[in-house]
Amino acid sequence: MVGLLGVSVLLGANIGQSVVIILTALLCGLLAVALIWAFLRRAKISITREIPPTGAVGAEIQYTVHATNDGMFKVRDVFLHEASDDPRPTEWEFLNLVEPGEEKRNIFDRTFLFYRWKWLLERGGRWSTRGRSHALEIQPRETVQTRLTLVPHRRGILLLEDMRAELPDPLGLFQRSRYVGQERDEILVIPKRYKLPDLNLDGKSELKLGGEAASNIRGDGGEFLGLREYHQGDSLRRIDWKAWGKTGDPIVREYEEAGFPRYGLILDTNLRDSGPELFEEAVSVVASFVSSIDPNRCLLDLMFAQDAPEVFTAGRGKARDSGLLEVLALVEGHDQGDYENLRRLVFRHASEITACIVVLTGWNEERKSFVAQLRQSGLEVALYVIGVGEQPEDATGVKWLRWDQVQQDLMKG
Repeated sequence: MVGLLGVSVLLGANIGQSVVIILTALLCGLLAVALIWAFLRRAKISITREIPPTGAVGAEIQYTVHATNDGMFKVRDVFLHEASDDPRPTEWEFLNLVEPGEEKRNIFDRTFLFYRWKWLLERGGRWSTRGRSHALEIQPRETVQTRLTLVPHRRGILLLEDMRAELPDPLGLFQRSRYVGQERDEILVIPKRYKLPDLNLDGKSELKLGGEAASNIRGDGGEFLGLREYHQGDSLRRIDWKAWGKTGDPIVREYEEAGFPRYGLILDTNLRDSGPELFEEAVSVVASFVSSIDPNRCLLDLMFAQDAPEVFTAGRGKARDSGLLEVLALVEGHDQGDYENLRRLVFRHASEITACIVVLTGWNEERKSFVAQLRQSGLEVALYVIGVGEQPEDATGVKWLRWDQVQQDLMKG
């Protein structure tokens, strides 16, 4: 409409062309009426959200919004829209993330980096919306409900605190956006997860695709050791009825205790020589292992170093695996490596661990030394490294995962 108005003004320089003058006046009138109408629209609305406590990166989250008209007049054709997160990149992202194909651009574009900025903006912020609500009509003091959808792009705490009421004019040329009364809501976004191949580890179980940790010991436990007197608390299933009948005293069968497998899952939180993007992929790989191991048939120790080395355990009467995913949703990387304290933490639990899965966020001398110490201790180590480009020659015994093709590299033999 504005463009047509400009053209009509140019063509209307000859006031003898009455048709063009009429068109110019008509367009000016329509634009003026629409603008004034949109400016004068009012709506006093408050909302409450019914949101799920958690979501996952890349998975749509649908939630219900209850909108109440707190004003004295009926509100027609109002749309609710959740303002998306700021899409601008951080300083680190702008300086270190390279647009695909940037090396093919001319020297001017590579110097001023406009297209890198544009590419980073198109990646979006921590989350984005899927449109707005349908048109609502709300009577005074009435509450109506509608459904909205958003998609998280990054793990962590997702904040919802900027719902807007959009009030268009009848011609649909302008709309007024008004802030609505609301409370701040939060959703915990767990990391994205990848499909994993079968991983065979030594010990008493195998890690199977789809979350099966199948112990090769069934029934009461390990090998039969002998008979002994019944003690209070023994399982009735272990009573040897024939021996009881012969002796007149309750006798139970005694077996060697069979322990369930216990896996150590180590996450490298050091950003040195790697950066946030590689770290985020490492968190996703670790989350994939957490989701793939059946917590009812094994124990899983998640270990990493932040301010101090920490360990979180799930499975077999401990916390649920979802608890580990919530921990991973909030874990942060840091610029100072602490591999010595992390190594001590692993060795402290080494006697209880069946096998160890290590996910590193890069490959340098410091990390190589850490892995060598783990292997020299006798621990079985399954090593995954998130890297840039092809696998270096000195990365032996490593499952190399390119940070931009993690799923493809995970499924390679």
